[in-house]
Formats: sequence, structure tokens, C-alpha cells
Amino acid sequence: MHRAIFSLPASSLLLLRSLLLVSLLVPRLVLASILETSWDWMVSFEHHESRNSLYLPEDQDEQWQSVNALLDVELRYGQWLGVLALKGNDLYSSQSGVESDSEGIVRELFWQGTTSLSGADFDLTLGKARVDWGVGYGYRPLDIIKPYRRNPVGIQVEEGAGVAAVSYFDGNGEWTLIYADSSWASQLGNDLDQQNEQQGIGIRRYGLVGNSEWQGVAYYDDVRRGLLGGSWVSVLDDAWELHASAVYQSEYYSYSLPESLFESVRSEKKNHGLQTLLGLTWTNEIGQSVILEYWYDSRSWNNGQWKQAYQQAEQINGNGMPVGLRYAYAQPLQHVNLVSHNVMLHWTQDPIAWQYWNWSQNVSWLQDFTPTFDVLFSPEDNGVIATQWLRYAAVDTGSMQFDIEIAARILTGDKQSVYRNLSDKRMILLNLKGRF
Repeated sequence: MHRAIFSLPASSLLLLRSLLLVSLLVPRLVLASILETSWDWMVSFEHHESRNSLYLPEDQDEQWQSVNALLDVELRYGQWLGVLALKGNDLYSSQSGVESDSEGIVRELFWQGTTSLSGADFDLTLGKARVDWGVGYGYRPLDIIKPYRRNPVGIQVEEGAGVAAVSYFDGNGEWTLIYADSSWASQLGNDLDQQNEQQGIGIRRYGLVGNSEWQGVAYYDDVRRGLLGGSWVSVLDDAWELHASAVYQSEYYSYSLPESLFESVRSEKKNHGLQTLLGLTWTNEIGQSVILEYWYDSRSWNNGQWKQAYQQAEQINGNGMPVGLRYAYAQPLQHVNLVSHNVMLHWTQDPIAWQYWNWSQNVSWLQDFTPTFDVLFSPEDNGVIATQWLRYAAVDTGSMQFDIEIAARILTGDKQSVYRNLSDKRMILLNLKGRF
């Protein structure tokens, strides 16, 4: 058992001290009139189980435990908003040789204001900000500035992009002109993330039509060389909602299979990428909610490519060829979607539902208990990722909140399925998180 010693680099220690000084040393009356703060924290106790993987041959069947933590603060000062985070990685790890580290992250830091021109009002945004245009639960094609990872079980810090935007509201919706630079990041992404860092300019139109909302986006950057996208969300009645979105891009980076076993998988520019999503939401009067979504991503490998990769990796393994050639087949796992065709089923229950059943009405702690369950299914190769969250709101006073959450994720499926050949087998986490 190895216990890592937690030590902060000078930059992170300075950030933490600054955050604490803002919260503790500035008089409350002065702080209230000058700076508004909101603090969030999370500690995650994690149990991981790995397995032998054809694509990652040095991974073994083993298990280990770790502790990670996050402290972030939202600061509002006039027309400025900043979200700063301090993340501690592997504060404790049972893996030998794993050392703790920490990092200070500027998640967002931007200014928003209003100006008038020729009698019309325009909203301005300037700085590092998140741009969330996507609709959907499991995947959102219209998050085109930065793709945000969906539904993590542990600690995840998402950063915004460099943004300069101007918006105008009329009687039917909103026009937005935007310039963005996605390379404004403190955290280093994988190789594919770095290749797809882009600078671009685009225009977005958002509108309302009865019980429906729609948007259209045209964007040009130095990686995709042209992108068109749109979405539609419609409330059909009190119980049903329909949402759909699609994006076409002229160019994109992806991976190509080698022609022989002695060559490596390589990254290259390709043409005509398409992502589509169609989803349906059902909610009843007692808080039951179900989301069913299908999405397609042409940038990811399809079933035929993954079958060929599996066969070639097996041949490399059987012939005693260099291990590095097998590692190369893991590179496509960097794609936003690991497979082309995806189906997700999501279910959650609002705590209000416990009031409607006789057996649960008198169980007081259930009134603060929220269960959630997701199943991500790959229909081409029968891979499955199942995730459950059980969240209990232990304290909620309005000004302070404390939640206890148990999360678990299992990756399984057919022998040759992509999800079954990931090195992760299962994860179980106890997450403690709160706000003050």
C-alpha cells in the first residue's frame, strides 16, 4: 500500500491562499457590496478495477483506490464573472509509484456588458467563457467551440474558451456574432484534442416558434474549414419532449488503419464529417423522467474498422511483434465518441415521487434521495456502459448544501466490443460535495 504525500506547487498554493483570503479576511459588509462569492467543493473516494486489454497490453487485472478533491469559487464583481478551481489529483493512491499533484485552473473569466448603437441594444461578452449551444443529454453536437464531456462519475473540470461575442435580441429570438479560440486551456488534453484546437468566427440565430425553439449556426475555423449546424426542441405536451440536432463540418482529424501489421495507426485530415442526434424525453406528474437518445458520429470508427483493428491487434499479439504496434490501435479511443452509432437510455426520479407511495411516505430520509441510471449501448458491436448515481441531499439550507453520492460505472459487452476492450472494468465512487 502506497500513500502519496500531498504537496502543492507554488502557483497552486498562491491561488489557494488568495481564495481563502478573499473569503475569510475581507469584512462581510465590504465583500457583499463589492464582490459576490459562491464556493463549491468535492472529495471523491474512488475504487477502480482494470482488466487485460488487447489495445493496452501492459494493463493487468488489478484494482486500486485513490482520493481526489476539488475546490472552486465563483466570483462576481460588477460585470465580471470568474470561476477559479484548485484540483488535487491522487491525494491518496494505493498504486505504487503514483504521486499526488495539484493544479490551479481558470475555468472562466469574462466581462459582460451592454452597449447601444443606432437605438439598438447589444450584449457583449469578452474573455474566457463556456459556450453551451448543444441540446441533448448523452451527447451534444452543437457544442462546437469545445466539446464538453458528459456525465462523469468523478471529478471533472471543464474550461471555457477565449470568446469575443456580440448578441442582439429582436422580437423573434437572438442573433450572435462570435469569435472563439479553444486553445485557452490550463489542462493539457490528449493528442486529438490538441490537434483540434481552433480559432474561428461564426454567426448563430436562435428563435422561438410556439412551443418549440430552434437554432442555426454557421462557423469557420482553421481546423474544420467550414461548419453548419442546427437544432430543434419541441414540447409536445405535458409529458413529452422531442429534440434533435445535426452538424456538418468540411474537415476533421481522425485516425486511419494501417495497410500492414508493420505500420502504425496514424492521424490525418479527412473530409465531410457529420454528427446527428435525435432524442425523446418523457416525464410524469410524480417526477419520473426518461430520456431515450440515438446519435451518429462519422468521425469515429465504424464497426468494420474496429473489427479490422481487433483482428490486426490479435495477429500482432500472436506473432510476438513489438507491443507498441498494439498500443497504436488505442489511439481512436481519443475520439469524442468511441463508436459511430450510440443509443442511450437515462432514467431519474425526483424526490417528490416518494410522497406518492404508501410504503415510502413515512420514510423521511427518502424525501432527499435521488436515484439516476444510464445505459449507453453500442448497437453495432453490443458494447455496454452502465452507470448509476444515488444522491442524498444531507443538508440544504439555501445558503449551504451538502450532498452524499454513490456512483458506479461498469463497462462490458461482447468480447470484441470496444467498451469491453477498454482497460477500465468497473469504478465505484463515494462523492462528498457541497456549496457554501
